[in-house]
Amino acid sequence: MLPIRAVIFDLDGTLADTAGEIADALARSFAEFGLAALPEAAVREMIGRGVAALVERALQRLGSGVAAGAVVARFEHHYAQTVGTAAGLYPSVRDGLARLAARKLPLAVVTNKPRCFTDRLLDRLQIRAAFAAVVAGDDGWPKKPAGDMIVAACTQMASRVEETLMLGDSANDVLAARAAGCPVWCVPYGYNEGRPIESLGCDRIVTSIDEAAALVLAAA
Repeated sequence: MLPIRAVIFDLDGTLADTAGEIADALARSFAEFGLAALPEAAVREMIGRGVAALVERALQRLGSGVAAGAVVARFEHHYAQTVGTAAGLYPSVRDGLARLAARKLPLAVVTNKPRCFTDRLLDRLQIRAAFAAVVAGDDGWPKKPAGDMIVAACTQMASRVEETLMLGDSANDVLAARAAGCPVWCVPYGYNEGRPIESLGCDRIVTSIDEAAALVLAAA
């Protein structure tokens, strides 16, 4: 593996624990259609493929015939009110970002979350300034697991793909990194659809963002 000159992060499940507020917005949306709320643990296993996929999978779990498009619209309404209100950074994320920034490594976020929610979440978590690039799910690129969003982030950072590390928590992140041609490490605490992290075939499993930062800088 070449020296790492830039780092890309997934957002939900890697930098921030957002499952609670996502489950809350989904429950509020379902209530408008007379549907039962799903447990947060079930919602955690559906996060990562974007809003439409989340809603469709949740409706399938309930066996509901309600049109997904109508629920998506209500979810976006409710999530706009809750995004960033209950989410928090995972332990050591802020330290890891600061460690990398101090060495002036370009950093980026690549997420399937829509732009409006992504920007609001990063602002409310007070980490937006850490990133040279943010590529969101509705920016016009094919979403992860395609590799296009990673390549777009590398272009914005002026970094070579093969020298850019993807840090994520799910199969989507690993597949996207493989498609783009960059190394990929995973954290074990995210939203990997209930699958063990060891099953993903990433290049390395790290316990935290701060550990990843220390390893990257030690090899630089």
